Amino acid sequence: MVQPVSMPWSTPVFPPPPHAWNGVRTAVFPFAIDVDAVRAVLPPALEAAEGVGMVALLSYPWGANIRIHPFNEAVVLVPARCNGQLGTYVPFIYVTTDEALIAGREAAGWPKKLAEITWERDGDRVRVAVVRWGRTLLAFDGEVNVDLPADADLAGLAGLAGEPVPTFNYKLVPGPGDEIEVEEVTATTLEIVPSAIEVGMGTLVAASSEDDPVASVVPSAGGPFAALVSDNTIPCGTVVHRVDGRVRR
Repeated sequence: MVQPVSMPWSTPVFPPPPHAWNGVRTAVFPFAIDVDAVRAVLPPALEAAEGVGMVALLSYPWGANIRIHPFNEAVVLVPARCNGQLGTYVPFIYVTTDEALIAGREAAGWPKKLAEITWERDGDRVRVAVVRWGRTLLAFDGEVNVDLPADADLAGLAGLAGEPVPTFNYKLVPGPGDEIEVEEVTATTLEIVPSAIEVGMGTLVAASSEDDPVASVVPSAGGPFAALVSDNTIPCGTVVHRVDGRVRR
């Protein structure tokens, strides 16, 4: 038996990375950030950076090489720096299955939570809603009107223009007592290869709950968005900052 990287021992939820999917559907909506609001949600070792935020709304098919069932995902990314390196940080991320949640949290510390996410494409219309505990946290409605080449430069859409930057995640693993066994910042640079790109205009409405203050970072707004079909790979990440020996207070 190959050494598993996840629990349970006899039937681990996911294999070692890389994790790859073909034909991922994504709607990408950039937004203007409030640096003070971003600073308020950053964990230790990360600093707010200038730039554009992004909401990515994804629908994943069956992951054949990792045996993860189809799921939907909503990700909020904001610009940040760690040890001087520019990247993005994910303060909020929601998925629809326990497989997607476990793989993200255990491996790289993506702060995934479960939610109900509907991802619909009807002709040129794209609609996505993210609901957690009865509260609609994100609602997107957009319409594409232009097809672009798959290698188009999407200048102005965060994370899709220029050289890719790493995504930083704050990974915290408590021990069985009152100790913290792992506290570190990881960096993962996603590999996205588009096969189709469309652009159009859309509207994003953000809301907050006590446990999910999404609207504190993401403003409700209208503007351009991109709809993609792509092959996505999450490769092995690295630890870029580690805190040793901290005890919870």
